[in-house]
Amino acid sequence: MIRPAIKPGLRSGQKKENSKNMTHTNRARIRVDISGDWQAYTPTIPDGATVMGTVTVGHGITGALIRWEKDGTYSQVIEGSVRRLDGRKIAAAMGTSGRPTSVPDGRRVNIFLDPDSIATAKVIGDGKIGEGIRRALAKAKGDT
Repeated sequence: MIRPAIKPGLRSGQKKENSKNMTHTNRARIRVDISGDWQAYTPTIPDGATVMGTVTVGHGITGALIRWEKDGTYSQVIEGSVRRLDGRKIAAAMGTSGRPTSVPDGRRVNIFLDPDSIATAKVIGDGKIGEGIRRALAKAKGDT
């Protein structure tokens, strides 16, 4: 049996010679203003949410920025319409992404916790598990 010749595909990192570079205007850019007038964009906020300021998405679509108390996710609200947002982009826009800068000589440690311990650590740490663990350890050590 004779098999037809198979043309090899492109390897990782190779581009087609006739392909055009993709261009865009960064339509996924997010800007956050924590002192923004959120009431200019919506008269009410959904139950279970906290207002964080205003957020501008893409090409100037601005609305109120809220954080859901239940799961810590972010959304944009415009005239009562709610749109989920990428929390990583919000954190980056607010300058809160990455390692905490207030932990001298700290290092990353992975631990396993049951759901009740996670919930307790979040309460102690104002929504941040790591901060809750640090506060609980400081209290147990007598540093508070």
